[in-house]
Amino acid sequence: MVWFIVCSALLLQGITGYNFHLIDSNSHNLYAPSGDWGLLVVDGGTVNRDDIGLNTRHWLCRMLGYQSYFSSTKFSETWMQSLPVRYRSVRCEGDVLPQCQYQKNGTDYGNALWLWCNARTQFGNSSSFYLVDKHKEHTQKGHGLLMYNEGTVNGKNFDDTTADLVCRIMGYEGVLSWSIGKKYTFQDDDILSVNLKDLKCLTNNREFPLCQYGTNAAGSSHDEDIWLWCEMPTLPTPKTFICPPGQMVAVNDTCLECPPNTFSLEPNENTACTACPKSSTSAPGATSCSCPENTYMSAKGDACLDCPNHSTSMKGSKFCTCDGGRYLYSDHSSCVACGTGKVSREGSMKPGDCVKCPLKSEVIANGKACSCEKGYGWEWTSDKIGSCKACPPNFYKDKQQGVCLACPQEATSLHLSEHCQCPNGLSWDGKSCVDCTTSSKSLVCGCTAGTFWSVEASQCQPCPENHFSGNSSSFCEKCPLSTVSKSQSTECTSCPSGSSWENYTCKECPEGRVGNGATCSACPENTVPSKDKTICQRSVASMNVLPVTSIVLCTVVFVAVIGIIFFTWRERQARQTNNHGLSYQANSSKVEGKSCMCPACPCSQEHQTVVTVENPAAKKVGTYTKFN
Repeated sequence: MVWFIVCSALLLQGITGYNFHLIDSNSHNLYAPSGDWGLLVVDGGTVNRDDIGLNTRHWLCRMLGYQSYFSSTKFSETWMQSLPVRYRSVRCEGDVLPQCQYQKNGTDYGNALWLWCNARTQFGNSSSFYLVDKHKEHTQKGHGLLMYNEGTVNGKNFDDTTADLVCRIMGYEGVLSWSIGKKYTFQDDDILSVNLKDLKCLTNNREFPLCQYGTNAAGSSHDEDIWLWCEMPTLPTPKTFICPPGQMVAVNDTCLECPPNTFSLEPNENTACTACPKSSTSAPGATSCSCPENTYMSAKGDACLDCPNHSTSMKGSKFCTCDGGRYLYSDHSSCVACGTGKVSREGSMKPGDCVKCPLKSEVIANGKACSCEKGYGWEWTSDKIGSCKACPPNFYKDKQQGVCLACPQEATSLHLSEHCQCPNGLSWDGKSCVDCTTSSKSLVCGCTAGTFWSVEASQCQPCPENHFSGNSSSFCEKCPLSTVSKSQSTECTSCPSGSSWENYTCKECPEGRVGNGATCSACPENTVPSKDKTICQRSVASMNVLPVTSIVLCTVVFVAVIGIIFFTWRERQARQTNNHGLSYQANSSKVEGKSCMCPACPCSQEHQTVVTVENPAAKKVGTYTKFN
């Protein structure tokens, strides 16, 4: 009995990943796809059948590689009584992959689970997983692209244990190998969805799987699709030696890489790899061959075909990329133009990729973009929807392409700019900053002040009104506020006095106002504008009042002055008359031989004249000396 238990345990360990399967009453392993019933054994022990529901039994059969669950029963065998109960209360749920919970150890040895599972009729049809070949047809060869509900599976978190479980629930014995990448290219790749992602089954210290996955695979690409190679379920008999893709069978049942310019697409028993088609090449160990640039591999993989007009391709491409404004025909033979008023991004694959331009917008750049207002560029989103987006700082609008492009590292730009501002000494030529003092290769260097290099016209053109430029410029700058300029100007000037600035137009000031070239304003009280409306001056009424007032004031002052002079003179005459009535009696004296009769004055050397004055009123007679 001990020998039997040991042998049973060794047999059970032969299954990769999850080591549970069925044995018959004679302790022989049962193999899918043959339908049969047997005892569920794990780690040399049994599973208690309590609380095991219908969905759990279906999942157990599927994980064992059978088509589905049929029935269950109790079966009492003497030797079974000696097997320990390893697990109980097993419960597996889930629609995509099993989510199993369980408890370890049991006590009821007579209640072990016997399962009756249906035979396998077609691999993969017991679940939503299946494999397809390079033609996207269902295959039962055991290797192909893993599909789930008509879509692919993203292999970001895929691992060996998960691969083994997926193979087993599709009816295979287990996994041989798997890889991630875009193995096959289908014509409907652009509409082929990715239906599962982050697929991973936790198995650390677990006998029954607990799987995780996501059904929202937005942003996933077919570059992470899963290519799976599962082991065919057969009885343990000698198997043909098979090598994986990119290899061939060598002596002593070993695998060698395919030599250069040969390939092996699928697992094979061949001792030689297939030669690449004419004009194509391959590296050692290749699973496909690469066509040169501007060609693509035919659908049959037997020839390199030239790309159709209006398309290009990189080396190794399976199809060509059409220019913007076109889409690739279904057989890859031509690029079809979008309809009137529609545009498409480069690499469009179907008519639905053509987008109609918005209202008041036109098709530009050969159908690659729609026109947008100043400072806005056409932008495609990841889901092939286009719209006008504002050019952010340090970007500029490329007028030829109609899109926003980043400025060079040394240049800057403001929000909604259509050009970049280069450092001093450098000129913007529409794509980069150039030094016109050391090189004249750029056409912008030939433009003189007052002109600019027009990318659309491919020549220097004069700046429009109210714009100006210096030498070697690819754009004309807008005049500052309150200034204007004529066409082909090198600078901007203010409006003349007597006028105002309004929206880059000089307007004469209305009557009653004067202007400084920027604005017009009213004159202060008692003033009026000059004839040229440049200054304010006194009004005619105020100018007439001034002369009259001045004359009156001058007359009053003159009369006052004359009056003062007259009265002063009369006063002096009166004083002199009074002085003449006095009698001066003085002793004569001699000064330097001259006689002096003025008692109050000293004699002088001047000529003296003696005058006799009579004052009849005073009856006095006197004399005085008059000095000449």
